[in-house]
Amino acid sequence: MNDRIYLTGFMGSGKTTVGQALGKALGYQVIDTDQWIEEDQQKKIKEIFNEGGEKLFRSLETAALRELTQKKAVITTGGGIILKEENRQIMKGSGTVIFLDCAIEEVIRRTSNDDSRPLLKEKSKGDIQSMYEDRLPLYKEADIHLDTTGRSILEIVAELKSAMLK
Repeated sequence: MNDRIYLTGFMGSGKTTVGQALGKALGYQVIDTDQWIEEDQQKKIKEIFNEGGEKLFRSLETAALRELTQKKAVITTGGGIILKEENRQIMKGSGTVIFLDCAIEEVIRRTSNDDSRPLLKEKSKGDIQSMYEDRLPLYKEADIHLDTTGRSILEIVAELKSAMLK
């Protein structure tokens, strides 16, 4: 099994929750790139977006990935980390990349009351669907693709462990 497991997927797909459970099941440290950036910058993601925009935030994601390539960990990523080709290459070159997919209705339900997601603020369901569809081909570059819609954490972790051992 690879020393680094990257969980990718759209906002609300379960990356953080699955990451915690998978890390525990494997005995791996769990690192969230958004938390890593917040600690490194001493600012909330929302503040980074407000002050420097999405471009600055995406460059900070790349810096985080470069730092984390030496860690044995389950690394949970922000939903847009796959937008930069460099980020996809870093992840592919240093670990196993897992795409956690989820029905868009479920994403909206899971994220509807979450103020920490600056890109979802004031977006319509159609806008969110469009954003998801734009990113989908990039997510599908992952080594493993798993739909989390309506599934328990135990089921998801068991299936991921099995897929990684193949």
